[in-house]
Amino acid sequence: MFATETVSYLSERILTIRVGLIWLMVLVCLLLTAAQLPWLAVASAMFILAFRLWDDLADLTYDRQHHPLRCLVRSVNLKSFHVAQWTLLAGLAGMVQFIAGGTRALIFLGLVMAFFAIYSATTERLSLRSLRVILVVAKYPAFILLLSLRPGDSFVLIVALAAYLLPLLDEVRSSGPRILIPAVGFVGLSILVWLVLNP
Repeated sequence: MFATETVSYLSERILTIRVGLIWLMVLVCLLLTAAQLPWLAVASAMFILAFRLWDDLADLTYDRQHHPLRCLVRSVNLKSFHVAQWTLLAGLAGMVQFIAGGTRALIFLGLVMAFFAIYSATTERLSLRSLRVILVVAKYPAFILLLSLRPGDSFVLIVALAAYLLPLLDEVRSSGPRILIPAVGFVGLSILVWLVLNP
């Protein structure tokens, strides 16, 4: 049963043109700032799959109201999907360690815990969904910076910001343009932090 639901989930939420374009965007950004093409392709695919699944699991309350026919909403194996999500994240931590070293892997685990706190605080509160979108889309630039060879370079920052803004504009379709104003504030704060860390 779980295998059947997994195939349905992959067909419905992963193997789509939109997700394929997001994967390609992440991969191109990584290639502009890092090396090791085959491993970056695998790592970016694991990244997209793990966090897409996490997003969908966190969105179950919302989807039960707005998308009742989605695979995960109708699933009887949610626990297995949660196990798959954390298995993917553990594998991704290993991939980060392989590509960028142990320190970057520990930073990745810290980011996972930060995202866990964000998801936990907002999952059952639909009023905070837009805030969560703004924060969670930051996973894209965070992943670019994490695997980049020189995260302190201004070019890397520009690439990372592009990796934030493109998915954010896609989210405007479902969340509305109201998320753009706080998102601009978040970007400004991120740039300020980057400048402090890279004087």
